[in-house]
Amino acid sequence: MSFEIKLRAIHFFNHLMLIPAFVYGEWWMWIASYVWWAVIGTIGISAGFHRYLSHKAYRTYGWFEKVSLAIGCLATGGTPLGWAGAHRMHHAYADTELDPHSPIKRAWWRIYVHDWGHVKIQRKFIKDLLRNKTVMWLHNHYFKILIVWAMGLVLIHPLLGIFGYCIPAIMAFHAYGQINAWGHMWGYRRYNTDDHSYNNPVVNILTMGEGWHNNHHNTPGSWKIGETWWEWDPAAFVLSTFNLTKRGKH
Repeated sequence: MSFEIKLRAIHFFNHLMLIPAFVYGEWWMWIASYVWWAVIGTIGISAGFHRYLSHKAYRTYGWFEKVSLAIGCLATGGTPLGWAGAHRMHHAYADTELDPHSPIKRAWWRIYVHDWGHVKIQRKFIKDLLRNKTVMWLHNHYFKILIVWAMGLVLIHPLLGIFGYCIPAIMAFHAYGQINAWGHMWGYRRYNTDDHSYNNPVVNILTMGEGWHNNHHNTPGSWKIGETWWEWDPAAFVLSTFNLTKRGKH
């Protein structure tokens, strides 16, 4: 079974778990799931997979690299290697035929549900990552990590498995469907970039600060994506507050 089919099967299963979640879940469980997704999205994806690994926007400490990338795997959006490789291709070929997920070149709903077709990541985009032991270990053990995490929570309590893994993974699924689709369809543009990127406050709610997509496409090497006081950017806040950027770039 291919990697893509395995991942789609997990996404399908997670969405099925919405049924028992609505039937047996309580309001505080949904809030707790969103808070946990906020941690995964902010530290794992936004700070880890995206700004650190994909763009090398800052340098950090070895322990934070390992923690952020491991947490990012729980979003179930692919391995650090594949995620970063696809994202680097997206920036290199934004809104052209070679862009893995452009809603300008493909139906937006296919981009939203992560139906990109077969994406072959060119080696030049990941050759540095192939030498990263943490990245490769997480890549090689990706599905084992998800299974151990999910089953460990289920053994404690079935609802903990649903609200500790399935619901946050669903939030991640829709968050990055939104940024890949809507982030290139509507919103406002501060910069006249050579693509269709937009800043979208609605997308920003679920993506934990990644909605300022036009800002990001203008300066992809910056570890800060929000540029004004009202452009909420929790990853930049965490990196700055806890001094996690080591000789980083602004």
